[in-house]
Amino acid sequence: MKSFALLAFVAVAGISIRCWCYAPLVYGEWSLQTLYVSLLDAWYGSSTDEKAYALWIDDDSTEGVYHVRRIADAAGIKPCFAVVADGMTVQVSDSLAAWQRQGRADIVLHGLRHERWNDWSDAQITLDIRQSRERLHQQGFDTASIMHIIAPPHGSNTRTIRKVISQHGCQMITGASLVNPDRHVFQLGRIAITPHADTTAMRRLLERAFCRRAFVIFATHSSIPGSFSEEKTLHVLTMAKEIGFNFHLNE
Repeated sequence: MKSFALLAFVAVAGISIRCWCYAPLVYGEWSLQTLYVSLLDAWYGSSTDEKAYALWIDDDSTEGVYHVRRIADAAGIKPCFAVVADGMTVQVSDSLAAWQRQGRADIVLHGLRHERWNDWSDAQITLDIRQSRERLHQQGFDTASIMHIIAPPHGSNTRTIRKVISQHGCQMITGASLVNPDRHVFQLGRIAITPHADTTAMRRLLERAFCRRAFVIFATHSSIPGSFSEEKTLHVLTMAKEIGFNFHLNE
């Protein structure tokens, strides 16, 4: 019995050390998704990228996109929008489609109507993805240039969702609050920038991530005023750029 307990302790310690050393750098509250995705990333190992990369994704595509545009122009960073295909006003969809075609913004899918996918079947999720693309095409988006990343609505993450997204040849944004080993893992975590973000702690996290050539995805919700700060977002993104993160993922 003592031998089993010792082996179990060694195993847990080994996994914990691997998580800490190789994969995610956790920021904020732990969650089941963070734990699950971090273990997968730890098993994946250290970065295979030659430099540290970053991406900024703003969710839900309401009038808050114009705040995002101001920050992006001030920081010199191209934003990425997780769009709700059938949830945009004409003004917002026209603006986003124009920015995408001008090379000033990237787009990822975030559901047709932002419905929860947790209890959906393969067929329902597949249909939602297809209809999202069709709706974006109708609104003037270049659907051939949409990034191969899907952000399931409400941070949904089930075996069925993972299977369908994998079958579409895409990566998936999870609800996990962590830094990714590099750009190539299937399940991607994000670091939220909120009005209450501790910029000192964020700098420590980013410096460590940069040294490991990790992939940081920043998350904002400009559609929720109480969860979004234009000043804090600009500060964090500028800090990441000054540290040396490359926001051009294709390089």
